Amino acid sequence: MCRSTSSGSGKTRQRWADMLRGGALCMHYQPLLDLRACRVTKVEALARLRDGDVLFAPRQFLHALNSDDHFELYVRGLAQVLAQRNAWRRVGIDMIVSVNLPPAALGDSRYFEATRDAFAEFGCKAGELVLEILESGALPAGVETDGQIARYKRLGVALAQDDLGTGHSSLSRLRELPFDYVKIDRSIADLQNDDAADVLPFIHHLTRLGQALGKAVVVEGVEDTGLLDALRIFGVDFAQGYGIARPMPGEHLPEWIAKTGFTLSLAACDSRYARLAHLMVWEERLLADAYLQSSNATARARMQTDIDAWFPFDNANARARDDLFEAARTSGIRSDAYRAARQRLIALM
Repeated sequence: MCRSTSSGSGKTRQRWADMLRGGALCMHYQPLLDLRACRVTKVEALARLRDGDVLFAPRQFLHALNSDDHFELYVRGLAQVLAQRNAWRRVGIDMIVSVNLPPAALGDSRYFEATRDAFAEFGCKAGELVLEILESGALPAGVETDGQIARYKRLGVALAQDDLGTGHSSLSRLRELPFDYVKIDRSIADLQNDDAADVLPFIHHLTRLGQALGKAVVVEGVEDTGLLDALRIFGVDFAQGYGIARPMPGEHLPEWIAKTGFTLSLAACDSRYARLAHLMVWEERLLADAYLQSSNATARARMQTDIDAWFPFDNANARARDDLFEAARTSGIRSDAYRAARQRLIALM
């Protein structure tokens, strides 16, 4: 349960700071589903402040805290997370854990020193901790940011860019800084108010971009499990969201893992999301493949075989599919004729 509280005054800030230092911090954990292994291999740690039976989320207190409070939150949170990771390991669960890192931390040596000390205290090894650098804050001015990141990476920490797609600096950060992961923001994957045919291309192309730059890609905000097959068809590495699991206390994770299973298939075609994803991948192959321009019967048969594998066959579908083939072959897939044929095919999905 969370409730909103106004903040901004010194008295309010002091209240949050006192709660933080008084033992109110309790980290919750949201699983990330590995879409290749079809199992949870990572969790993101999310801060909560407890007041009796009420939990406050970061959006309610984080903006009221000052820089020293933010550092205290990081130190206390990291200690809880690494202690929890060791507790999971004792019961046979080996998880990579991620913790949020404010961009300003790259200009504050205290954060690196606290991370190094926590590594030693909790016996953390390379590859077991990911720090997620939030897009919402500005990187520190006058700091050699890539050099600061390199210090963390030498320690064995992996780095993730959080909330890709929400800020003007997203793409420049992705190009310039040596991240290991990028997380596509939940607003990009929101299917509540938009048609999947409009949403999925953004996920597809951002995934291709991230992976072309050597990053693993996480899609956040997955609330519909029907989206998971589409993400796997696109080659997305990890998915996170309420459709997989809500954040939970650390002691609840072993039971959740024991009770929860996922089944995904690259060949899945029983949902509209999956068929749309197959269509986009099919079109990508057409653009790269010379058989699009060929009048050879073998090439045309190959095109048909490709699409028949994921598009249910009946008379209406066959007509729509043949129209799509013909428009692609004679006019190209960037033509008005192809776009019209494509819309007719999508309407049948």
